[in-house]
Formats: sequence, C-alpha cells, structure tokens
Amino acid sequence: MNVLAGPKEQYRKLNGIILIVIATLSLSTEAIAAKFSYQAGATVFTVLAARNILGALLFWVTLLFSKTSAVLSSNQLFKVISLSIGGQAMITLALFNSYKYIPAGMAILLFFVYPTITSILAYFLLREPLHRRKLLALGLTLVGCMIILGKPTEDFNHLGVSLALTAALINAIFLVFSSKVLNDVAVPVFNAYMTSSCAIFFLVIGMFLGEINFNLPVKAWGFMTFLGVICTFVAMFTFLKGITIVGPSRSAIISTLQPAFTGGLGFFLLGEHLSTWQIIGGVVILLGVLVQKED
Repeated sequence: MNVLAGPKEQYRKLNGIILIVIATLSLSTEAIAAKFSYQAGATVFTVLAARNILGALLFWVTLLFSKTSAVLSSNQLFKVISLSIGGQAMITLALFNSYKYIPAGMAILLFFVYPTITSILAYFLLREPLHRRKLLALGLTLVGCMIILGKPTEDFNHLGVSLALTAALINAIFLVFSSKVLNDVAVPVFNAYMTSSCAIFFLVIGMFLGEINFNLPVKAWGFMTFLGVICTFVAMFTFLKGITIVGPSRSAIISTLQPAFTGGLGFFLLGEHLSTWQIIGGVVILLGVLVQKED
C-alpha cells in the first residue's frame, strides 16, 4: 500500500498543478477577449453583463446537479451581495476599462500588486503578522511600479494605469473581507450569488447609462461567450479545485505566469508590446509576489 501511495499522490498533485495551469491560462485570455469584444462593437457594461449572466447560469446549473444547498440567511445574503457589488463588480469595471487604454500585459502586471496590498491590509484589519518576507515583497512591488511608471512610453496612459492599480486595491480589500464570509458560505454557492449579483448590477447600471447593447455581431458574442464560459466558469472551477490539491501557496506561484501569458497573447494577437523597462518592472513585481508566497 505504501509503495503505491507515492506514485498515486504524485499523480494527484500533478492533476492539481494541471488544473491551476488551466485556470491561469483561462484568466490570461481575459484581457485579450475583452479587447476583441470592444473592437467588435461591445461596450464595457455589455461585456461584463453578458459574461456574468453566462457565468451565473453555469454556476447555478452546477449547484443543481451537485444537489448543493444554496440557501443563505438574510445576513449571509446581505454580505455576499455587498461584497459582489462593492468588490467584484468594481474590480472588473476598473480592470476592463483599463484594457481600453493600456496594453493587456501592462494592465495585468499592475493588477498583480494586489497580493502585497492584501498582506498590508490583513496586518491592519485582520491582525495577521507582517514578517520580513512580506516587507521585502512590499519593497519589490513598489520598486517594480516605480520602474514601470518612471519610464513612460508612447502607449503609456495615466488613466489606464490608474484604473489597473485601482482594481488591484479593490481586489485586495475584497480578498480581506471575503475571507470572513467564505468561512460561512461554500465557495460554489458564493460564486453563483456573486456572478448573479454582478450580472444584475451591470445590466441595471448599463441600461441607465445607455451602455447596454446586445444587438452585436456574432464575433462579439463569440468573445463574450468565451469570457463567460472560459474566463469565468472554467477559470474559477479549475482554480478552486486545484487549490484543494496543491494548496494556496503553490497555486499562487503558478498563477504568476498569468502576466507573461497575457503579455505574450497581446503581442501575437493584438500587436501590443511592452518596453524593456516595463518588462523589468513587471519581473520585479512578480518577484515580490513569489517572495511573499514562497513556503
């Protein structure tokens, strides 16, 4: 039994790593699919509404077939909806708007300062210890941002940069507060309610602003469907499944491949490029993430 346990456990961990890689690749295509959707005539609100509607449908179908109870108390429901609209909806709204102004790779690189911001917030709000490794990560992250922002290029846009960094800040706040809610609400249930809340939010606000238009070409719907199925449902499902096998630290390390994948796709599919200094700054930021997540 013990002889077989080793290879079996290695196979299990390999499956977990593959799941995290699939999730990372899925998320890496998000910015690219969003940009192609914009080029086909879709607005940011239309893209986000369609994405969350499709994602919500898939999450609810999954809950139905798994026979998982999705009943929440009024207090739990209030917390989930508040986090969904005040957190996730604002994150994606800022990030997806940043895609309109700066290269996909730069947007994701700047967004990846969120792990360090999360550690700082957790220290003040959750009383989590702030070790020297986390302080080093903060220093590296700040240096990386200074390198990127200190060497502007012709495709440098202050609004796009501000939106990406705002998304990172809100995401850090979201992660700190959602950790408490997820102690009482199962992750699949949380995802179903979250995507549903975001879908309603983007539909209502988008219609009020006159930014919702579903009369779009097939090409736009193809990319929006991709965002809902691959970048939302598949990415969340595989990441959460993989994290239970390989753990959060290794999952976080693997997920740092996302900016590289996104930058590569942006270069080959959209003709976008990052300057040498932007790449150096991005590497420094990712080193900060790795230093923090290393066991």
